[in-house]
Amino acid sequence: MSEAGYDTTGAQRHGDGTHHPVGAGGRYTAGARHEGGALHTAGSGEPRTAGTEARHTAGARRAAASDGAGPGLPSPARRVVFLDVARALAMIGVVMMNASSVVYPVEMSGDRVPGVLSELVDGGLTLLMSGRARTMLMVLLGAGVVLAWRAAARRGGSPAAVMLRRYAVLGLLFGLPHLAVFDGDILTQYSVAALLLTPLVPLLLGGSRRRPLVAAAVLFAAVPVSDLLLSPFLGDHTWGASAMLVPQTLGFFCVGVWLARRPELTAEPGTGAEGTSRLPLRMLVFGAVVQVLSVALMLVGSVVFPTEFGADGAPVRSVGETVVVLLGNTLLNLGGALLYLGLVWWLVLRGRGAARVLGTLAPLGRMTLTVYLGSTAVFLAVMGPFEGTVPQLAQYALAAAYFVATAVLAHLWARRFRLGPLEWVWRSLTHLRPVPLRAERSGRRSGLPAASGDPA
Repeated sequence: MSEAGYDTTGAQRHGDGTHHPVGAGGRYTAGARHEGGALHTAGSGEPRTAGTEARHTAGARRAAASDGAGPGLPSPARRVVFLDVARALAMIGVVMMNASSVVYPVEMSGDRVPGVLSELVDGGLTLLMSGRARTMLMVLLGAGVVLAWRAAARRGGSPAAVMLRRYAVLGLLFGLPHLAVFDGDILTQYSVAALLLTPLVPLLLGGSRRRPLVAAAVLFAAVPVSDLLLSPFLGDHTWGASAMLVPQTLGFFCVGVWLARRPELTAEPGTGAEGTSRLPLRMLVFGAVVQVLSVALMLVGSVVFPTEFGADGAPVRSVGETVVVLLGNTLLNLGGALLYLGLVWWLVLRGRGAARVLGTLAPLGRMTLTVYLGSTAVFLAVMGPFEGTVPQLAQYALAAAYFVATAVLAHLWARRFRLGPLEWVWRSLTHLRPVPLRAERSGRRSGLPAASGDPA
């Protein structure tokens, strides 16, 4: 689940001479060039003469050029702080929205009318996070598929085999058991979509950097088609709705692939350089415009395709209304995700103070699988016995307290360990052997430790 990144602090850090992806959201440390695809030469045994240095430099430039990273850009092995932070913020949004879904509040039982404060908090969270947080997380996880693929390719062997094993483990070991206790689980849907995406990664990594966006547009157009074709067979089952949204999830993943291929992703945080801050601002503005247009689309659609009602009084959607609503919601969520990602990225790039403040969330962003599943366990343990009697406001308060506690624990954990506990299990099963867990004493001790990325 924690996806877009990997540790590049050096082969000796892993004890096996390899680099492995770690967490979800893209993090890098000083070391080898990764994003552009060039291999590092540490420990290769080749003397670093002027000739070999020139050959390595030329090779790095050629590999970078193949994916759009120009020779004047900073090394992609530099840490992309914003992805860690963005993943943490996305997970906060997802879990906050889950707080009243894992265990139903008293307001849903009809025994209590929601208070003004409860309505304001619920409305604010819904407006800011509903759909957008999940989409933001899916985009980041899509970027992680690319980064993990490249890391697996550098280790040798078949990246596709590693990816298929990794997402099979995620779905079978974590997703399905979680789905059994919470029907709002996103791990199963994510793992299925990632398994479908894996064979397409080489195609999406080749050609123009716009290719993933074209693929995303095609997949978004397929969302209403999927719904119209499958809904008669899948009915109202929650898993059926998830199956119908697989094209949407794949589309968000493709946007993440596009993001992972952008050379701007390697910018040094806190420099405020004009050339590296244009893309975040463009994402921010584009996301805002897309949200406005999607709302306009749905408003016009509600007039052109008004909701009809059957003999039993139940709403019956026409084909036109279904298409407009599903496309409108998809674009609304995508616009919100791009706006938030652009905003976080811009804040990180514009100044060291902003990067430092936001960076306090980075350790939390590297343990998203543990944080996500842990939240469900806490909600069920604390509120489960009192389902239907807990006020919604108290549920949101518990979710907020959970994140404060986990943010502190994540900082303490990162001082001693390279991976979160569930991230370590996932990664070890992916590689079919226990991987190093304890951090080296010489590792970075700041709030942004070196170990990062996808745990598998």
